[in-house]
Amino acid sequence: MIGNLESLSNSILALDFAAKGVLLFILIFFFVVFAVFFLHTYYKNSLLAHSAGRKKRLPVVFVSLGEAFGKLISNFLILLPILGGIVVAAGVTLGVFKAVSSVNQFIDREKEIKALTIAINYLNQSDKTLDVRVRSVVDGAATLQLDYKASDPNDSSVPPVEWRKTITIQGTEIHFDCMVFNFSYSEVGAGKQRNIAIPYRVFSNKIAAVDGVALFSEDEIAPEDDYGFIPALYRERLARLLADADYARDMGVRSVNGSDVWRANVRAGDRFRIKVEQTGGLTLEAL
Repeated sequence: MIGNLESLSNSILALDFAAKGVLLFILIFFFVVFAVFFLHTYYKNSLLAHSAGRKKRLPVVFVSLGEAFGKLISNFLILLPILGGIVVAAGVTLGVFKAVSSVNQFIDREKEIKALTIAINYLNQSDKTLDVRVRSVVDGAATLQLDYKASDPNDSSVPPVEWRKTITIQGTEIHFDCMVFNFSYSEVGAGKQRNIAIPYRVFSNKIAAVDGVALFSEDEIAPEDDYGFIPALYRERLARLLADADYARDMGVRSVNGSDVWRANVRAGDRFRIKVEQTGGLTLEAL
């Protein structure tokens, strides 16, 4: 639809230029007619003045201008069709101007609405962070199956990161600690970036966060790597975002923070999903 309207706008602009050309031609024609009347009367009046012995030409010019204007007025009826054409051309030109302006404004509004719709669609999306299945709850201890999968939405050639872990933890109010990278709304709305959440620890109402279950064991994390919990898919990029404030700002990072989401009174058979919202933050959805 936008493409058709733009074609229509281009056609109207072509008509606009044509109308301007016709109007200019008519104005030039009237000027030429007036100039012919003036030159004719000036020549005649100059001869009369010369024969009468008057040498002042300024009054002759004024007299000739008046006579030329009078001839133009006296021939008004003859020139009336042309004047009518000028009026019609002016009306058409004005209408074309208004049409072009209206069409262009409509196209601009449609483009803005389309851009806003795309941005809203991006911002309304959410990405899966973790799928959780409660396998059992025995003597106040919950056994959880955790499934994680991350992929690069901008590069399908990058293999996704996937893992499954089964953990058991005391307590029935289960908390999941995540590192959350929130990008600016403009970057997310334009589809350039997506918010990312990486789960790295589980704790509960019985087990404090500092004593929680790490989702990455010590042998999975190199001693010199402070960000070893970050999946390989994101390792270089996100580790730099954490370490380099200028780089993070240039990439449009709005905030980097730890956040947790929890589920109370878990029971065997419960299934839920932790998601990172593109407007920011984490949510937990029952499955």
